[in-house]
Amino acid sequence: MDSGRTCMLSGTVLAVIGALSLITSALAAPIEDARVQSLDAQAGKAFTSGNLALAEQLYGQALSLSPSSPRLLVNLAAVKTRRGKTMESVELARKALSSDWQNPQAWLLLGMNALETGKDDEALADLMQATLRDNTNPRAHNYLGIAAGRKGWNEVSEKELRRAIELDPDYADANFNLAVFYLGRTPPLIEMVRRHYQRALDLGAPHDAALEARLSKAVASPASSPSSSAALP
Repeated sequence: MDSGRTCMLSGTVLAVIGALSLITSALAAPIEDARVQSLDAQAGKAFTSGNLALAEQLYGQALSLSPSSPRLLVNLAAVKTRRGKTMESVELARKALSSDWQNPQAWLLLGMNALETGKDDEALADLMQATLRDNTNPRAHNYLGIAAGRKGWNEVSEKELRRAIELDPDYADANFNLAVFYLGRTPPLIEMVRRHYQRALDLGAPHDAALEARLSKAVASPASSPSSSAALP
């Protein structure tokens, strides 16, 4: 699910798009009721087509028939997050965890919602849980990188953002976020900024005027040293 929202890392706008996806397979028990299955499938199609209002309605109907399903709770929570209904999403994610406390997607949603509302400590704890429960989810690592950056934990932030790209080289948001990260270094790592920003653009991210202006200023700055252009592995 692509949210299109932004958050701040070290004073720089950082992308938080592309982080949500419908949980169609990752959770514990399968849904047996044919009516629930039908509503679930319709909701998934509505979400994929961008009709979030219909997806929310259909997931709500499915949950009325299967109110304790962690899968449906998380899917509806994800839709709520996309629609800006943060508190409703938090309540649903917490309810999912009450049935399945190791659910990585529920932890991820809690962390994302905490970032959105400026609860950085809470976000960090939730996102650490998300990566602990599922270390293969690039979006969890991307968001953990954002949360760590907000705390000033630069080494952790870089590690998590790079891990997100290792897991999904086509993850535009993580590439953009790494470009922002390297732009914030002292001195900026110019070639790394260019590399990851261009990769993000190639993957469909929109041009970012603020980043481009800062990059141009960094390139022109006398403070930029030859070492600032050295590429990292």
